[in-house]
Amino acid sequence: MSVGHGAGEGMDEGPDGATGLDGGDGGTGSGPDDGEAGGGADGTRDERRLSTPATTVLGLFLLVDVVFVCGALVTLWPVVLATVEPGADPAATARWSPFGFGDWALTADTAMLLAVVVCSALGSFVHAATSFATYVGNRRLYASWLWWYLLRAGIGVALALLVYLLLRGGLFAGSSGAGATNPYGFSGIAGLCGLFSKQATDKLREICDTLLSTRGDGDRDRRDGLVTPRDSTPHH
Repeated sequence: MSVGHGAGEGMDEGPDGATGLDGGDGGTGSGPDDGEAGGGADGTRDERRLSTPATTVLGLFLLVDVVFVCGALVTLWPVVLATVEPGADPAATARWSPFGFGDWALTADTAMLLAVVVCSALGSFVHAATSFATYVGNRRLYASWLWWYLLRAGIGVALALLVYLLLRGGLFAGSSGAGATNPYGFSGIAGLCGLFSKQATDKLREICDTLLSTRGDGDRDRRDGLVTPRDSTPHH
């Protein structure tokens, strides 16, 4: 995120780096003592901004999120190391009791999947919390971006799982299961997927464009395609 100046000053940058009319930390009032940067020209409050109670609730939600994620990671990591250590039996299980609730028997593959989920959620928190603090500090946190913050963790987790499955299937095919993997490496990659989900999505798109590229236009090559005459009524 960056402070907007110059010709694009009328456009506000969104939490994910996109420029648009909703949300952003643009403007010259980037410090806590620069006045109501998010207000109108007549000094009135910008109605697009998220209300103070809603901002407080969102901030508390992010705090609870990081406490939960870090607590889950601290209790899960010994289980991951116990099941994924070199020479471990792929069918062996270890007990996991998150926050003292429940008693789950995890295999090596299940423990690695949970580690990917938790680490990607941690990376997503870093992204969302950094954006939240910057936008609140600039008084540019708009209500239209609320769902972006609520869905941030889910997007990061889903993307990290896809990348994990891609790496495990492509780089470790034929290996002896999760016991042959490096939990630190995969957990770090998962955290980066949550933190840099936009860049990871762009990279996956480049890979798909390369692997699934075609020489012709499938729709045009089909003889039974739709033909639209001048009256704009589709006919076969």
